[in-house]
Amino acid sequence: MRCARFALGALLLVAAAPRGASAQGSVGGRVFADDGRPLAGARVTVAGTPLGTLTSRQGRYLIDDVATGIRTVRVEGAGFVGVEAEVRVTTGRRAHRDFAIGAAVPVNGTTRVIGSRAPHGAPDELAVAVDFHPARRIAESAQVEMAAALNELAPSVYFPRRQRADLTSGVRPFQLRGLSPDHTLVLVNGKRRHATAVVHTSGGGAFPGSSGVDMNAFPLQAVGRMEILRDAAAAQYGSDAIAGVINLRLRNTVSAPEFIASAGHHFPDEWDDDGSRYDLSGHWGIAIGRRGVLNLTGGLTQRDPTNRAGADPRDQIVPGDADFVDHGSVIRKNNEVPQPTHRWGDGESTGRMFLANFELPLGDAPDAAQLYAFGGFSKRRERHSDLYVRSMDDRNWPQIHPFGFLPTFDSDTRDLFGVAGARGTERGWNWDASAQYGSNRVDIDLFDTLNPSLGPCSEAPCPNQTRFYAGSLENGQFLANTDVWRRLDLGLGGGDVTLALGASFRRDHYLVRQGERASYTDGFRASQSGGIAASGAQRFTGFRPMEAGSRGRSNLGAYGELEAPLLPRILISAAARYERYEDLGGALSGKLAARLRLSEDVIFRAGASTGFRAPALSQSHYGHITAGRREDPDDPENPTPFEVGEFSLETAQARALGAVPLTVEQARSLSAGFALTPADNLHLTVDGYVTEVDDAIILSNPLSSNRVKRLLADYGTESIRFFSNALDIRSYGVDAAVNWRRRIGDGSLLEFGAAANWSQVKGRCPGDDIAACVEENPILRDETSAIYDAFDVFHLEEGLPDWRGAFRAGLSTGAFRFGLGANVYGAQEELLALGRGEHPNRIRRLESKVTFDAEVTWVIGGRWRLTVGGENIFDAFPTRVDALGGIFSYRSTSAMGFNGRYLYTRLQASVF
Repeated sequence: MRCARFALGALLLVAAAPRGASAQGSVGGRVFADDGRPLAGARVTVAGTPLGTLTSRQGRYLIDDVATGIRTVRVEGAGFVGVEAEVRVTTGRRAHRDFAIGAAVPVNGTTRVIGSRAPHGAPDELAVAVDFHPARRIAESAQVEMAAALNELAPSVYFPRRQRADLTSGVRPFQLRGLSPDHTLVLVNGKRRHATAVVHTSGGGAFPGSSGVDMNAFPLQAVGRMEILRDAAAAQYGSDAIAGVINLRLRNTVSAPEFIASAGHHFPDEWDDDGSRYDLSGHWGIAIGRRGVLNLTGGLTQRDPTNRAGADPRDQIVPGDADFVDHGSVIRKNNEVPQPTHRWGDGESTGRMFLANFELPLGDAPDAAQLYAFGGFSKRRERHSDLYVRSMDDRNWPQIHPFGFLPTFDSDTRDLFGVAGARGTERGWNWDASAQYGSNRVDIDLFDTLNPSLGPCSEAPCPNQTRFYAGSLENGQFLANTDVWRRLDLGLGGGDVTLALGASFRRDHYLVRQGERASYTDGFRASQSGGIAASGAQRFTGFRPMEAGSRGRSNLGAYGELEAPLLPRILISAAARYERYEDLGGALSGKLAARLRLSEDVIFRAGASTGFRAPALSQSHYGHITAGRREDPDDPENPTPFEVGEFSLETAQARALGAVPLTVEQARSLSAGFALTPADNLHLTVDGYVTEVDDAIILSNPLSSNRVKRLLADYGTESIRFFSNALDIRSYGVDAAVNWRRRIGDGSLLEFGAAANWSQVKGRCPGDDIAACVEENPILRDETSAIYDAFDVFHLEEGLPDWRGAFRAGLSTGAFRFGLGANVYGAQEELLALGRGEHPNRIRRLESKVTFDAEVTWVIGGRWRLTVGGENIFDAFPTRVDALGGIFSYRSTSAMGFNGRYLYTRLQASVF
């Protein structure tokens, strides 16, 4: 039935698309910079079609097979303002159109290229490794979420589909080069993006307690180009930029209204088909006056859940009533409980988002001052589940849930940000001044659960309930920047020197709101077996009043950057930054990079830097504690209260175990690589790196040994987690990419691209002993290793694929484009048992896998594009593990996910 609905939807999209004429012509000409020099490597495209090319070394371009009529030709170049013009194409003739594009006005002291504040026209002109992914390439990834598109475009990104991980299942973090989600800085139009409010206590992987940025709060159609700086850059951009920087350049050109509608569904071979997805987005670039522009983008999303859970083999209602289950399938049913009891897959998700980008020059002169503003709002509801509670479990009341219950989260994420500023030129200095505010708030509701301690009824005299408000988390950031830069003629043989200076003020706040009383209270009722009932909403108790509150912090920063072409073939870049935090003191970082151009086709680049990351306010102040009671064998009539959970560093319990205020993480990084362009159609880059992080911040494992209980006896705490600067790590690896394109036959275009990352992350453990990787805690002494134990270190080192590759090929011919892609995921390993003596570690290996994608796009009449495609078309799955008796079929840490084959159709239309 679902297959039929999907097929019907695809047919309706096809039927809705108008038929167009087959008459064609071509467009050609040259592209120049505003100083008259030919611009190589600029991308020229015909709007609303897959047709496009890159300019040659002489700035020439030619696009064949363009449908006749008035067509919009768009030109974009890294570091330049995108332009477009209407061109009349006639049958069998070449329309000639030259373009002159000006250097981009600085944003945050930088041109429109991340990695340098000097003007550059192409990535290879930089002294650091930067990847540019234009809107067309992002669209070809076939993804509708920003994080998924990033994972598709950059093999060095790890984006697992975490399951059963509290709030992390709804706001999934990504990692760059195997480092923490907190070690990647995200910018929008060159401005710092705020982090999510979620603390990944259960789904942080090798970095529990991290937060990172919610990448899915942006409409994908709003992005004109994604820039990925694959190098440490804290000296340029401040805290967090240890693994690299991701910058999202918003669309900023006048364009006709366009809409994209897509629908898709998962069709795995061995599981029920599920997971329908529907997305609708629109964009419009509106001219404001003679030179101003306002870009508006909006989007709606709906995703149905997927489930790859096996049947539950345990007793359910009474002892002995377990279903007979084999390899996750029910062979004989012995109870009334529907199977599967768990959900293991993507949760249900609905979202809406809006984003605007405004630019208005205050005159006609090239150096006229400009006002700008951009910002957006998004609201997304993620529904995901935790562990199933059986009917016979003491945490259940059969009178309320006769067949048990699956606790479910409704996390409502509201994300808001806005930036306003002005920029211009004064006496040779380019300047930029701006202010911004952003916040991320997550409200937490639970349903299909209960508070066992409130009794077996949902009305008086209990009363219990099945839905609870558990509280909310909010992270906010205010930032003010002032940046200036200018070119200086110092008589160097290579050209002008670029000097950039800047200062910033930043104010962060973190807020925890308490949940309703029933979500955390102890109702003092017995359980269904007569024992002490658990208190609070099951699987996630609400935040208590003592955990709620607001914290704030301010810091000042200043930087200087110098880029000097010492000789025509040698470029040197240096930067230094100092930031001072009111609660942490000061942090100084520096960077030195160089580029050697042996010829027009061969460059070498290398860099060395130091960096830092300030602990997030959430890491210093977050706490989430569950209170309960247990029987006291010495006094059975008076149960003993106890607490378990995450304790903030301000609590007496954390201090009793040696917890101290967090300090700044320090980092050192080295990188070197080369780029080759042996022909106009072929480009190759290879870059190696090594990054070391001292005092990385992690949330400890639950500590509950006898020694811990003795130390915490006065507080009634039985298990505790807290943050500390516990770990020294090293990440090293190689990134490589190749791109090739060629015109064939009658003007058809063949493109090929491949990218790969090989990486290793290691804990810098004394004597390579993964059981002793954490610096000794003077209170815990020989139990220090429990903070981040051997299993954690093994997951850090072996839990991610050692290497990953992405390959794509495309053929554009006439009105059609055919695309093929492959994603290669290296093997992953998990430690099942630690070896002793002569017995080795017991390890499970998740084998390497390859998935294949394919799509076909039909351009109809120049203004319609119909795409039909599939991801993972051969339905590959990760290694099956059948954990918990076959319930959890696959590991949620798998880099490739486990939803199976996904088929989709997409229709893009321009209104005018």
